[in-house]
Amino acid sequence: MDRERSFTARERLHKRRQYLEVYANGAKIQCPHFVLYALENDCGCHRLGITVSRKIGKAVVRNRIKRRLREIFRNNKPQSEATFDLVLNVRKSAARAAFEKLRTDFRDALGRLERARQLQGTP
Repeated sequence: MDRERSFTARERLHKRRQYLEVYANGAKIQCPHFVLYALENDCGCHRLGITVSRKIGKAVVRNRIKRRLREIFRNNKPQSEATFDLVLNVRKSAARAAFEKLRTDFRDALGRLERARQLQGTP
């Protein structure tokens, strides 16, 4: 498997405090199917955390959404030199969304994040 396209334990957010730090200090980008929170990190790789409320659906639905979003992240990691902690808070509409629409939203959110970084003057 191509190492750049893998999704290892190192690329996941594991602890509650990691999520809380991203929520408190990160940028917030609203999308139709999720809200993306992003905070620059210094661990050398992009890390992903996904939250899916029980309001979204039963376990089967929630797990399918998480699998889809992990796959999208794995194949569309940000290309910037800076590395980020990303948290996706899933909205109810994601349960009915097509995979392609989720991928488009994720790419758009990353583009908005990159533009916001450039406006701040961060290389």
